[in-house]
Order: sequence, then structure tokens, then C-alpha cells
Amino acid sequence: MNYLMAETISAALSQLVDFNEEELSYFMKLLKVKKLKQHAFLLQAGEVCRMMVIINYGGLRYFKIGEKGEQSHWFAFEGDWLGDYESFLTRSPSPYYIQALEDTEIYCLYYDDMQHLYEKGVNFERFGRLMAERLFVAVGRARMDLVSLSAEQRYLKLMADFPNISKRIQVQHIATYLGIHPQSLSRIRKNIARAKE
Repeated sequence: MNYLMAETISAALSQLVDFNEEELSYFMKLLKVKKLKQHAFLLQAGEVCRMMVIINYGGLRYFKIGEKGEQSHWFAFEGDWLGDYESFLTRSPSPYYIQALEDTEIYCLYYDDMQHLYEKGVNFERFGRLMAERLFVAVGRARMDLVSLSAEQRYLKLMADFPNISKRIQVQHIATYLGIHPQSLSRIRKNIARAKE
């Protein structure tokens, strides 16, 4: 595990739990590295989510395919955790896809390793609970925004949450997150640009 990776993990974990040095070292030894090429899938619908992952570099998209096509539910970048937590816990097939937005390096925490961590103490149990809560809240808010905010409001909120996202992912992925067509997104961007002039 290189120094840069250790820094990324330490920072991400410190946001959730105040692990001591020994706990942090033990945790990081359980993580397995995996590299994904752009567009490669970490998870496809119908598969069981066997790991929760933290991103060292790159980005992932969490989405579903329904009658109206793709619906992006969340994006994750450096230092973020991602996975279908319900599938991970219940060992049941997931209805979601997780795909690399760009060349991405992730560190994986497999189900058996997480169960082993829980046996090591209260801080690890707290980590599992807080990670699940964060994922649940983030995806839940995105779904709520889809029904309660206008497309322009959702776009502005997305830009505030992820300032550089438009430079890192394709326009159509942003559009599917907002629940609109790419042409509608272009109009929104033009309107916002004109309003700033």
C-alpha cells in the first residue's frame, strides 16, 4: 500500500471514525486493490454486490436501467465509498450498475473482511453503520431532489456538490442524473451562462 493511498484512506476514514493508529493499519491491510478501465463495470444488475469500495483515484457512476432508459443515482470520486449496501448485506442480486467514469483505482472491502472487522471492536461497528448511513442519505437525497426540484435547480445543486464534475464525466450521464435529455441540459447551461453575463 503506497503512501498516497494511505493518505486517501486515512482522510476518508477519519471523517467517519476516530480510529487509532493500530486500528487504521489493521483496516488498511484488509483492503484489496483493483483497477478499472474507463467504462468497465464493477457491478451489473443481477449480480450480488460482494464488496464496498473506496476510490483512490478516478470516478464511479451508480445507476439503474428502467423503462425510460438509464437513471444515474449517484457519482463517487476520490475518497468516496460506494457499493450497493443492501445487496452487500443481504447477499441478494442488485438492480443497480456501478461503472467507471474514467480509469479508476479502488480499494475493496469484501463482505467476509467487513464481518471480521466488526468482531474487532466498537469503532469498526460504528464505521459500518456510518458508511451505510452516508450512502443511504446521499442516494436518498438525490432521489428526493429528482421529484422536488426543477431540472435547473438540480443542475445547480450538482455543480455546487461536485464543482469539477462537468470536466470529468459525459454530458449524457449528468442528464440522466437530472432526469432530462442532453438537449435540455444544453439549454439549461446556456440560460445559466446568459444570466451571469
